[in-house]
Amino acid sequence: MELSVVLLFLHFGAALILLTQALPYSPWLTSQHHGPLYEGVKLLVADAEFQAGLTWNETEFQLLEAVTAMRDTQTVLDDYETLIEERLNARLLATRSKSLYQHCYLQHNYVIANFEQELTFKLQSCRAMLTKTLAALQNESNIELNFIRGAAVEARNVLNACNVAELRGQESNRDIAGITMCVLSRIGALDQRLSAASENFLDLLATENAAEVEGNSCEEFDELRQLFDSVYDDISECVGERDV
Repeated sequence: MELSVVLLFLHFGAALILLTQALPYSPWLTSQHHGPLYEGVKLLVADAEFQAGLTWNETEFQLLEAVTAMRDTQTVLDDYETLIEERLNARLLATRSKSLYQHCYLQHNYVIANFEQELTFKLQSCRAMLTKTLAALQNESNIELNFIRGAAVEARNVLNACNVAELRGQESNRDIAGITMCVLSRIGALDQRLSAASENFLDLLATENAAEVEGNSCEEFDELRQLFDSVYDDISECVGERDV
């Protein structure tokens, strides 16, 4: 048996011992008349259910935050794609009609032509990456997410799976050791799997921010966008001077 599993048994076993020792001093629990072991096991399962619920709430919050941020970025991309088109049409109109503003565009013509092509490519790459990541995060068959979502119910089901209700009786043939070990092993395994699932899902969430090594198309798009905007700021300034 792995050391981590042994430690989990020791942890939950110690918690169960402390609970059974404390229960006789609890007015609410002693009024149930089911014995300290039964009530201690129920508290242990209830705590596991509560912790699983907290893990799901935190996971759901982080998921919603990530999805919202990516959808906001998609909106920015859509709006900026429209702006690129408008600027392209304005440049073509100015250069072809020999307007007063022709010079303002022509002095940046080469740079703009290169920027527009690469900027459009990076925009499309960023959009594709966001679409792929969103699909992965919202995948209904995501094993980790589904497990975290249902972990609280699985913790509650330990009561039935291990026949914990038998601990309420006084029969001499009750398998106290077997029931207790069943609860400890199932709660321990649930806790271990929940930690792993939560860690794996957080890794999936982190993929959107971890692309510097291979090149993050959204970051590259943002850098190009700032340069592109600065060129059009110069053009706007030039146009403004000619209007004076």
